[in-house]
Amino acid sequence: MRTFSRHLPAILTLLAVVFGSRESLAQSRTARTIRIESSAIGTEATVAVLLPPDYESSAARYPVVYLLHGGTQNHTAFPARTWFNADVAKRRTIVVMPYLQPFTFSSRAGRPAPVEEFLGRELPAYIDANYRTVNDRRARAIAGISMGGYGATLLGLKRPDVFGAVGAISAALSTGTRPDGMASLVAGLTLDTAPYFFIACGVGDTVLPASRELAMQLRAHQVRSDLREVPGGHDWSVWDSQVRAFFDALAKLPGWSPTD
Repeated sequence: MRTFSRHLPAILTLLAVVFGSRESLAQSRTARTIRIESSAIGTEATVAVLLPPDYESSAARYPVVYLLHGGTQNHTAFPARTWFNADVAKRRTIVVMPYLQPFTFSSRAGRPAPVEEFLGRELPAYIDANYRTVNDRRARAIAGISMGGYGATLLGLKRPDVFGAVGAISAALSTGTRPDGMASLVAGLTLDTAPYFFIACGVGDTVLPASRELAMQLRAHQVRSDLREVPGGHDWSVWDSQVRAFFDALAKLPGWSPTD
């Protein structure tokens, strides 16, 4: 017994290495970073893609979430959260996380912001062509935090033909004329094609009034939406829980499921 006890730490270390390497191998099969040429952005775009664990062993097609990071972050922001990969693995969903620099959200010479063409056409077309997706707006969602929440809202309003659900989490809508400019976009939605909007914000966040204004505009036009005001500010104490809550909301929407 004393001999076994003496070797127990080494045995536990070996088991940790074995099972840890299996987990790393499984993750390497489902997580990848791709680079695609973007005429909209004018350069190569870097995109992280997380596939369901059974992607390689099945013939299923999967719904897709386009998940956008905040202004000081990049495509690794979400995978770096300790809960993220394990939680998403349970949801049988492809998650696409592009690296978007702030300049892509600004219009140029009167033309729409590059992010609109990139997220509204180029990237979904590439993902649908190269991965087994459910090519239906009801199975395609876009969400983001802070700057990414603004981008998700903009794309949901401008491209309801592409995205059937929007997650606006701590969305940076309060800069300049963004809330007022979105009023006309909300008014242009039709009830039969309008996306579902999931809006969440911390009660201590300075962008909360803009989130409330967006929710009010959507309600006024009878667009299906939910507003969640939760404890916290403009940080991960809100973003971690509300990104998970958005995934939970997606699972309840019509058409949001893999096709086996």
